[in-house]
Amino acid sequence: MRTARKIKRVLVALWTESASGRDILSGVFRYVRDNAFWDVVLAPLPNGFRPEVADNARGGGFDGVIASDFSPEPIRRLVETTCIPVVSIGDAASVARRPRGGPVSSVSCDDRAIGVMAARHFLSLGSFNAFGFVRAGSNADVSNGRERGFVETLARGGRRCELFTPSTRAGDRMDDAEVASWLSALPKPAALLCHYDPLAVQILNVCRNCGIAVPRQVSVLGVDNDPLLCDFAVPPLSSIMPDHERAGFLASRELDRMFTHSRQPPRVETCPPIRIAERESTHPLTPAGHLVREANAFIDRHLSKGIDVADVVAHLKVSRRLADMRFREIEDRTIAETLEARRLEVAERLLRDTALPVRRIASDCGYASANTFGIAFRRRRGMAPGKWRKANAH
Repeated sequence: MRTARKIKRVLVALWTESASGRDILSGVFRYVRDNAFWDVVLAPLPNGFRPEVADNARGGGFDGVIASDFSPEPIRRLVETTCIPVVSIGDAASVARRPRGGPVSSVSCDDRAIGVMAARHFLSLGSFNAFGFVRAGSNADVSNGRERGFVETLARGGRRCELFTPSTRAGDRMDDAEVASWLSALPKPAALLCHYDPLAVQILNVCRNCGIAVPRQVSVLGVDNDPLLCDFAVPPLSSIMPDHERAGFLASRELDRMFTHSRQPPRVETCPPIRIAERESTHPLTPAGHLVREANAFIDRHLSKGIDVADVVAHLKVSRRLADMRFREIEDRTIAETLEARRLEVAERLLRDTALPVRRIASDCGYASANTFGIAFRRRRGMAPGKWRKANAH
């Protein structure tokens, strides 16, 4: 008689009000849908603990925890009083002490790589007279990796970085007068990296109120690429895209590994950032830039639907010749080459992170058939998708 597979109850506690938290949750659900047999109990932070969730936490009603913050009492108590597996989305050292010695693994976005990417981007834009980094708050250690990568990369290029530490706590709104005083003293033009998008939006607002022109006098770059903040900021905010979705996926995969291999040591994994979504806050977009940005947004939204160049051109309402000319001007490749590159980027992620059949991956990436996908993949990687998956398995 076959033994029924035991359902694991997993507590997932994330800041789902932010785009980063929702992206992490998307990665968790993607893993669970395709790989795990879990009952996921979602506790949105900071106030998402229903009474029954807290009771379950205190009563040991969970088999594992994935969380981005261990300060809420029910999570802290659960972690401290049990030895169940825990995966931290962030730094494992920030997890509350575990007197019972349960394992703690950590998955995080590579903060240092984010800082490096920002510094290289600014250095590529031209000559700035000053560079600055806006920390998350007076009591925040979370800025350290991003700050270190930014400062060290600038230093290797012979540039010095000014640091701004708000007097407020992390997560609180900065004092506008304090920000204005610091911005006014910076030599212009200046390039600023902010720890995350809300800080960058506040910097833009202060610049506007003080008559500081963005990006001509101050270029501003955020982190997280929250579309609700970035697209509607004035001017629209350029932002680095961390791979939060992959972090959620890897955290779930790690917890699943801990369930089945409890004697193996915990792991620490990091996810490099994806790219910079450039908007007007770091570089004034020409008409060509606006056209390419709109085309890229359309491609990202409809990639899985099998769109082709004609669909992109129809959306832009311009001729194909003009559209391709703009793409070559801005991205040094055609629309067709852009579509192919995006499809293969998604395909590589699915091959590496999931057990989906190659035929399903081909369909999800908008290819007409698995054969067409295989030909395109071999042209890019020099091997068949299945062989590449085995070579890149974790």
